[in-house]
Amino acid sequence: MGSKPVEEEIPIDRFDLDWETQRVFELYDILQARYDSFSGTYLGKDLTILPLLFNDFELCRGSRKYALFIIPIIDNIIGEDIARKVKSKKPIEGMPNG
Repeated sequence: MGSKPVEEEIPIDRFDLDWETQRVFELYDILQARYDSFSGTYLGKDLTILPLLFNDFELCRGSRKYALFIIPIIDNIIGEDIARKVKSKKPIEGMPNG
């Protein structure tokens, strides 16, 4: 607070991205997240409905290829962020392994 923001440090907003990339984020948001039922570990998005979404969004072949390239990148970043947050939590006293 009290200092002028540095342009390079301001996070990019999704709406600053081109239309095609915004659509990929829309697709990504619709996909259901998968978690390991035993450990609760994030496994990534379930891509099985992606062909249906491609049709619903009426994406051309090039946009579909772009989405198939970008979605795993987004998912990897999200997965790393979730893992980092889980790892940083301190164990609760009185709980097993705590």
